[in-house]
Amino acid sequence: MKFKQIEAFRTVVQTGSMTTAAEVLHTSQPNISRLISQLEEAAGFSLFMRVSGRLQLTDEGAELFRDVERAFIGLRSLQDSADHIRRSGTGRLRVGTVPSIALTTMPKVIRRFRETHPHVAISLHTNDSPRVSQWVGTQFCDLGIVAYVSREASGVESNLISSSPAVCVFPEHHPLGRKAVIEPSDLRDEEFIALSLLDGTRMKVDQRFREAGVVPRNSGLETPYEATVCAMVAGGVGVSVVSQVVARAYVHTGLDFRPFAPEIIFESHLLRPKHAPESLLAQRFAQTLSEVLSEE
Repeated sequence: MKFKQIEAFRTVVQTGSMTTAAEVLHTSQPNISRLISQLEEAAGFSLFMRVSGRLQLTDEGAELFRDVERAFIGLRSLQDSADHIRRSGTGRLRVGTVPSIALTTMPKVIRRFRETHPHVAISLHTNDSPRVSQWVGTQFCDLGIVAYVSREASGVESNLISSSPAVCVFPEHHPLGRKAVIEPSDLRDEEFIALSLLDGTRMKVDQRFREAGVVPRNSGLETPYEATVCAMVAGGVGVSVVSQVVARAYVHTGLDFRPFAPEIIFESHLLRPKHAPESLLAQRFAQTLSEVLSEE
């Protein structure tokens, strides 16, 4: 049995006429008649009989038609499924990100993405930039968001997706709040909480202090995450320099901030696996991320 024979049979039953079925299928009546004859030969029984000049299904034909309808319902279901996947996507998306993005921007991105993709499972994995790069390079994650791209990163493609100016963060009601702009010299006698030594943005901060000839007081406090820095600052442990985006997310915790000069730019980079095709879901998630970052 061939699909064209089944399709002709179904259309004849639905229209009650081989001539009308031919019009529906954009073919000729003799072609429909030939397809029905071929199907009867393959089935081994008659499908129609003529009663008062009209086509009528035989009992065997009626039984076959019921199975044909079930098959076409399945085909329609497949088409509906394909349409749904094309519109909304389905499956699982694994995203790796540094904590500064995971705790500030990512909740907004995921909420907006799930408005149009409610059935997509999202796994969010958080670590420092080198580890996130490794996850994407090995295709453990479909996408990654990092603060910097390390020289050791392999198997990834990167795109700069946002830049945020550095600000000095300090506890509320701190004397630094009286200044419009904070410079390295203003932090000479402050307890300074640093990012981890191998962090790319830590290197930028250290360079600005070296250029100003200032060595901030530091009792060995450092952490790999800007989010942790802000939590410590809000708790009165010390002061620091972080991106404005992260600082804004923590003002409700008892933290205040001012612009920092000379300028330091904190970047965010989107990583994709270099040797793997990007899924439709990953493309749409990246687009949503871009939109949210633009708004911020």
